[in-house]
Amino acid sequence: MLSLPTDEGEGTRQVIYTAMQLAKHTHRRYDFTMPRVAAIYHRTKEVNIYPIAGDRFLIEAFLQDEIHDVHAEVEVLHPSLEIVAARSEVRNGPFTRVCNLTHPNMSRLIGMRVERGFTGEARKIVGGSSGCHRVSELLVEIAQAAYQLHFVRLFHSVPQEQRAREDDPPKRHAFVLDNIPGMRDTCFSYSERNRGLIAEKAEPLRLRSQEMPVREIDGGEA
Repeated sequence: MLSLPTDEGEGTRQVIYTAMQLAKHTHRRYDFTMPRVAAIYHRTKEVNIYPIAGDRFLIEAFLQDEIHDVHAEVEVLHPSLEIVAARSEVRNGPFTRVCNLTHPNMSRLIGMRVERGFTGEARKIVGGSSGCHRVSELLVEIAQAAYQLHFVRLFHSVPQEQRAREDDPPKRHAFVLDNIPGMRDTCFSYSERNRGLIAEKAEPLRLRSQEMPVREIDGGEA
């Protein structure tokens, strides 16, 4: 128990000292600062779309980590998203030369369209005991990027002066569904039952600055 000081000045100093000790003790108890630690595993993925000619586009995807450097790419026609060429390469892997023997599987994707059910079928073709799981993983990224082609071409078709105007989320939402009906009910934001939330809570679109990669394309890499 604290003894009551007889001197008023001493009493003030004692109260301040006690408060400081209590604050220091409380800070130690509730200090949630986490130590900085280095990751023990790191993998990066990248996906890019390049125009080739007319309605033909190249979609490339690759992943890299300490062991893997795996690349896959397809050429598609827009808007059908039909695959007209497909390639893969294991540039580094657990058994690089052996792993790279699976690349002929990619040719079996030619003629398929990136549509509902494509990802599952494509992964059966290039994955499993006769394929490469990393390549099949990249096909998921490629399929998602292929669908982004609809958005890229749609919004690039809008006149520049119109694109420069302040974004109107409900109008943009309706514009997308009118022109890309396949987006309807594909996620929470594009669910028909949540149209009201777009008008109520959606903020204007914020575009992120990006530095686009560049690569040489001969106009028909197949």
